[in-house]
Amino acid sequence: MSLQSSMQFRRSGQRDERRRRLLADESCGLAGAGGSPAVCSATDGPLAPRKSPDYGDAAFMDEQLRLTDLIPRRLIAFALLLLAALAVVAGLEALYAWSSTPAISQLTTDGKVAAFDLDGEGSLAVWFSSLTLTLASVVALLVYTVRRHKIDDYRGYYRVWLWAALCWLVMSIDETGSVHEGFMGMMTSVTGTRIYGDGSIWWVVPYFFLLGAIGTRLLVDMRHCRLSSAALLTTAGCYALAVAAQVFGDGLTRSVMLEEGAEMVGNVFLLLAMGLHARYVILDAEGLLPARQPKSNRSDLEQPDQEASSATGDWVAVDAPHPTPRPALRRRARAVEPEPEPVPSPIQRKLTKQEKKALRQRLMQERLKRERQQQGGW
Repeated sequence: MSLQSSMQFRRSGQRDERRRRLLADESCGLAGAGGSPAVCSATDGPLAPRKSPDYGDAAFMDEQLRLTDLIPRRLIAFALLLLAALAVVAGLEALYAWSSTPAISQLTTDGKVAAFDLDGEGSLAVWFSSLTLTLASVVALLVYTVRRHKIDDYRGYYRVWLWAALCWLVMSIDETGSVHEGFMGMMTSVTGTRIYGDGSIWWVVPYFFLLGAIGTRLLVDMRHCRLSSAALLTTAGCYALAVAAQVFGDGLTRSVMLEEGAEMVGNVFLLLAMGLHARYVILDAEGLLPARQPKSNRSDLEQPDQEASSATGDWVAVDAPHPTPRPALRRRARAVEPEPEPVPSPIQRKLTKQEKKALRQRLMQERLKRERQQQGGW
């Protein structure tokens, strides 16, 4: 009896302890909801809120912008940013064409203005491309932080955004440090061949497989947002044009302008694709996107309309009757008549001579009788 009472006492003590902890957590949450952060203790409950000697209770921290607040919500903002970026690309192209004229090139030591040289290192074009790719990497990382909370992604497809952010960052570093050109020179020196042209094929092939794998997987994940998917496809087209101008170009002013211009425009559309999809996932997480209607058959869609029209007495559009298809002719198999089963004879032994003679006489009489009947009928 004493053992049972002690067990009940322990169980009630554990429940009371759990209740005290729950009450302490609730009181901490209520204290922090008023705007001033409260410090909670496991035994004494909420304590006095901490205050900074320089900033007080820091209530202004609740009004600070989040990273997701930096993504525009209106499409007109993306359109204006796109026009501004394309204007910058056009300005850089115009500066390069102006600096390549004889009147300007003869004023320089090497015939080029380093700041306006699209194909040079440390120019404004390189800085713009590197900045664009870095921003695309940051936005892809922001998409990853939101996308990984999707409740139906059981296989973890959201990780492709982390790989995309890393890839765009590597491309930004390559744009500044010309890593691909160093790799091209190393492979040409090791193998002793350029394969084709100036040897750009050495870095074009690895870039093709890397960007193709990540871009294809991103396109599958971005299929619900048509704007971001279209921007990503435009990026792929611009990159393909830039590579073609690099491999098959002659290195003159027009070829360089085509190559670098297509590359910069591709970087701009890559940033646009990341920004548009970041807007899409944020609106989706906040529940601000219209619900996607499930696909249904045409009969399911027409049936409620017909029922509503019949209830109100309105005219209903009815399809014309379809002609009955003609039956196909085919050869019918002949029915095979079953063979009659043999009637078992009641006599299971051989007939004697007298029985055979009597049977012949009876058959003869029956035949004569039939002949007489036939003659009499005639």
